Amino acid sequence: MRVDVFAVEDHAAQVCFAGARPGLVTFAAGPAERTVATDGSPAAIDLDGLPADSHLELTVVEEHAPRRMIGHFRTLPPPPGALLSRFATMNDLHLGAQSFGTLRPFWEDNGEDPHPLRCARDAAAEARAWGAELIVLKGDLTQQATPDEWRTVGSLVASIGPSVVIEGNHDTARKAVDGATILASFGVELHQRPWALDLAGVRIVVFPTAAWHVDEGTVDDDHLRAVAELVGAAPGAAVVAMHHYPQRFRWPTMYPDGIPGPAAGRLLDALAETNPATLVLTGHSHRHRSHHHGPLVVAEVGSTKDYPGSWAGYAVHEGGIRQVTRRVAAPESIRWTEKGRRVMGGVWGVWAAGVRSHRCFTHAWPPRPA
Repeated sequence: MRVDVFAVEDHAAQVCFAGARPGLVTFAAGPAERTVATDGSPAAIDLDGLPADSHLELTVVEEHAPRRMIGHFRTLPPPPGALLSRFATMNDLHLGAQSFGTLRPFWEDNGEDPHPLRCARDAAAEARAWGAELIVLKGDLTQQATPDEWRTVGSLVASIGPSVVIEGNHDTARKAVDGATILASFGVELHQRPWALDLAGVRIVVFPTAAWHVDEGTVDDDHLRAVAELVGAAPGAAVVAMHHYPQRFRWPTMYPDGIPGPAAGRLLDALAETNPATLVLTGHSHRHRSHHHGPLVVAEVGSTKDYPGSWAGYAVHEGGIRQVTRRVAAPESIRWTEKGRRVMGGVWGVWAAGVRSHRCFTHAWPPRPA
């Protein structure tokens, strides 16, 4: 049986597993224990009630087998101060896609409920159940931006409750139509300029980086000034959500292209100067990675539909924020995303998932200048 502690929070962990013997399997860590029935298919369970900031041992008992220790993990420390709000992000839905992979792709096996739609729908439902009061969709909502795909996006977003929507390069760079009018017919606003709203303890700023018929991320001067003003005027901390990740250099060192280094540097420097208590969230790369730029933390989150199939939740506290990246756990969705582990000869399974400390972390807000 393959077991992975994919996500950790301060008092919970998500354990994903596949290949268990048919029957009952029991997972335990600290004071938490969970028994589930399995047929060997990929699945995920939650262990709740764990002590915060603690090193724990994970054990498993398969039916008619002795208990064995299969790994260790550490829960996160809570951010300073009281919990104020929760929100979630999703990106790279690619509604309309029919396969995943290149040389030997995995093809859709359910024409009535395609995998991009069911994974996105399940991700949104799980984010709401986790406690997200707002979902931010960070682009690549469609595969080719056809009118039918935009209508599917509109129907989905209208059904999942309070949401904020921006575009990605798949929504603008390929045989694209402007989806704003189509989404408006579903009562959904597509933000094509920097825009902000305030939750308790944090200002959410969306920053569109996708340009018409261009794959790489763009940062024009007007948008840069606008996003810096919105972040600087935040009453406290800020989160900037955009599609493309910032590159370190002018030319990309990995696929796909992000925001070229010079433009990315100007953007991050401006955010750090106006409000160092800022978290920058991106998608586009379909992987999970985080790094620092001065006082800022920049975090990439993977696709809802491709292995590992994920969404990210954010718990906002008075003195900081906690990110947890969780796999979409609904049975039909995790069965699909688990197939993608084998893409690129198995390299994708390691590359896309990244390391748990990049997916799940606590960040204390640095002080703002007086």
